[in-house]
Amino acid sequence: MKLSFNTINSGLANNGGSRTVILCSQTLEKLGHRCDIIGVDDRFTWFKHKPIIPYFPSDLEVVIATACTTVASTLSCNVPIKAWYIRGNESWVYNEEQLKTCYNAGLFNIVNSKGLKQKLATYGADSVVVYPGIDFCWENRNLRPKNKIRIGCLYQKKPTKRWKDFVALAKILGTKQYEYVGFGDTMRDDEFLTNFWVHASIEELNNVYSSCHIWFAPTELEGLFNVAIEAALCGCLIVCGDEPIGGMIYDYAFNDNTAMVYERKNIEHAAELIRNPNWSCIERMDNHLRNNIGSREKNMKKLVNYLEEL
Repeated sequence: MKLSFNTINSGLANNGGSRTVILCSQTLEKLGHRCDIIGVDDRFTWFKHKPIIPYFPSDLEVVIATACTTVASTLSCNVPIKAWYIRGNESWVYNEEQLKTCYNAGLFNIVNSKGLKQKLATYGADSVVVYPGIDFCWENRNLRPKNKIRIGCLYQKKPTKRWKDFVALAKILGTKQYEYVGFGDTMRDDEFLTNFWVHASIEELNNVYSSCHIWFAPTELEGLFNVAIEAALCGCLIVCGDEPIGGMIYDYAFNDNTAMVYERKNIEHAAELIRNPNWSCIERMDNHLRNNIGSREKNMKKLVNYLEEL
């Protein structure tokens, strides 16, 4: 197939969403399809990728919107099949009525998590689930300290990542038995942190995850949350909130089975779970991710199958 992801009016930047679009495009090309990224703003520098193009190719068969701001240009282009890969409920961009209009605009809605599928249903919109898939570059290097339990967390400027919950958790648990690390897009110098990495490479992230016993994931308003997946594949016990749109609890973080799930925003409850960890969740999580989320190749084949049926 000849496909393109549309990033006009959204662009590519150094974030997980852009990384997913690029990796999905690369995977589709490895599977024998032609896949471009349409746009005019490319600020993604984490790794080399095919240059974006500022136009819709004349022989294009499928165009896929990547954000609310790309829906209008996707609808107006002269391409036979028009879809939207929805990777988050963008309530930070549009209000509820605008989101409802976008979801029911006539595009074929593809979501990257079961929580998002449920959310779209509340707007009266149908969708199918296609995960972005897993990069199996992650490995458990077992770099964990022996004298304390190390807990990790992601920081981003967006308040929806809820770094403040990590700060509150550290205050409750203290530093006698626990230590804390993180990584993110901006340097943090919180007193409770043992270490923090800015713009960490894949190699560095593998070491960060492998040095943590527990990965704390308080995030909300996500599609599929990739960071917890990466941490789990490196051997971390996942502790997350039961946020329906957190990209975890309906897809892979099942309470006391593959993860330990606390009442969202109830950090006392999170601390209680961490004091009584169920380490057996780690192996079950690894098995679930490999067998049920699966590789990028598996999921992009599923994407193509849906598009070919339209």
